[in-house]
Amino acid sequence: MKKILVIGSMNTDMVVKCSRIPSPGETLLGGVFSKFFGGKGANQAIAARKIFPQTSFCAGVGADDSSEYLAYLKKQGLDISLVRKFKKANSGVALITVAADGENSIAVAPGANLMLSPADIGKIDFSKFSHVVMQLETPIATVAAALKAAKKAACITILTPAPAQILPLNILKDIDYLIPNEHEILLLQKEKFTDASAAAKSLLDRGVKNVLITLGKRGSKIINAGGEKIYSVYKVKTVDTVGAGDCFAGSFAAGLCIYNNDSDKAAKLASAAASLAVTKMGAQSYHSLAQVKKLMATKRVSKIS
Repeated sequence: MKKILVIGSMNTDMVVKCSRIPSPGETLLGGVFSKFFGGKGANQAIAARKIFPQTSFCAGVGADDSSEYLAYLKKQGLDISLVRKFKKANSGVALITVAADGENSIAVAPGANLMLSPADIGKIDFSKFSHVVMQLETPIATVAAALKAAKKAACITILTPAPAQILPLNILKDIDYLIPNEHEILLLQKEKFTDASAAAKSLLDRGVKNVLITLGKRGSKIINAGGEKIYSVYKVKTVDTVGAGDCFAGSFAAGLCIYNNDSDKAAKLASAAASLAVTKMGAQSYHSLAQVKKLMATKRVSKIS
């Protein structure tokens, strides 16, 4: 039986929508404030759950009142039995500015997300899962422990390397799908790269099985031993790009489950899901499998430039 485990962060997103992103040192008046639930881990978990019901979530929350967020996650149908509470930390908070064209800037106070440890990972029975999804808003040692345990249990592993940092060489062999954006892919190794494909091929040489680069409005590109393939996004009206990359990763994991690990079909599904995600405000403005398939049926893909 296929089942997804997402391990990662959960934050409360404090969002101000402005005409543009303020310059350094600038105060920009006239914004509209909203509060949303976010965090890359929770975003990916919700995205996966919208498409594939058998999805669980592991994260850290603080001593402050996180009951509203946890109740929300449970209402979304997520199994949250692996969420840990830490008395000596606050829950994560993200401060987000969204411009009129949908672009964004984000600052995060991670709080309890950094408390999730390899010891906590050691308490998880990975044999209950088929696919394990991670990001880098928890400690890298925790991510490394999860990748190792997941591969030992024969799980398919998916890592979104964000926020970008140099990845330890010993974890690369444990990554089946690495999903960076076109900026992050250049920052994951000690060597300096200016070309995304060259950086991806270097990671493949060091053990990563597949690199799936998200390219924003230009779609995405998978690179592996079989070569390269580009996937288009769909023509939609962009309102807010926050969480679109997380939607892609979570939906890709769900697609692997639905399509028996066919990465081509999973990437097409993830492209449609991420396209829909940008049509609404909020990091978790994701859509059901039926809605995603409805968009796919329109075949209104954007041209790759």
